[in-house]
Amino acid sequence: MNTTQKRLSLATTASLFVAILSTAGAADIEVPNGSFESPTPPPGFPVNTQIDVWQKSPQPPGIPLPGGITWDQLSGVFPNTAVGAPDHIDNLTGNQAAYMFAIPGLGLSQELGSSFTIGNSYQLTIGILGGGGITEGSMFQFGFYYLDDANTAVALNTSTITFTTAAFPNVTHLNDFSVTLPEVQVGDAWAGHNVGIQLLSSFGTGVGYWDVDNVRLVSVPEPTTLGLLALGGVGMLIMRSRAQRR
Repeated sequence: MNTTQKRLSLATTASLFVAILSTAGAADIEVPNGSFESPTPPPGFPVNTQIDVWQKSPQPPGIPLPGGITWDQLSGVFPNTAVGAPDHIDNLTGNQAAYMFAIPGLGLSQELGSSFTIGNSYQLTIGILGGGGITEGSMFQFGFYYLDDANTAVALNTSTITFTTAAFPNVTHLNDFSVTLPEVQVGDAWAGHNVGIQLLSSFGTGVGYWDVDNVRLVSVPEPTTLGLLALGGVGMLIMRSRAQRR
């Protein structure tokens, strides 16, 4: 094999390393109670207003509540109805989901055990539907945050879902939506901090609700990081090849 052929072979090997690492490098990050299976409602109750692990946002001032309902009752978990029921959700993960009234400022959040790693990007995905006569144009926001050194939540990348009957034609099927946080850089203030995720009803009239389920998070090493790993692998091949020629 001549020098040109060897270089092409090494280039091909590097590309293969990147392809293999990009496939193997993506990793699921556990979102505790991400399918809202805990706790189950007490016997005889259709919902449980407690949501294990997730933190509820405090009530913002000046937001009127539906009559006879407290802020804490505006979100919780509920079990799916039986198969064949007209409101049975056909793609629920597990047997429960979370409900959140379409009222501004109503949010759920949690800090995960994993931190934002330099060289990785992150994708957050949720399943969601709108029902209960929810108003056209109601908005739901979800995304990332971190706690700074003052323990203050700082929002990062978020995505907004707008309710329309065209986008959500029924209350029996969850639609998937995703938001991505680009590659974490060395100078980013959130590098090394725990990953925070938030679900938020950002705009609404208080009529109707959002059902949320199957919150998923994936971290992916980006090409820069993969390239360095690939170069390292190719370097090892070169050293091995030289050693074999001696």
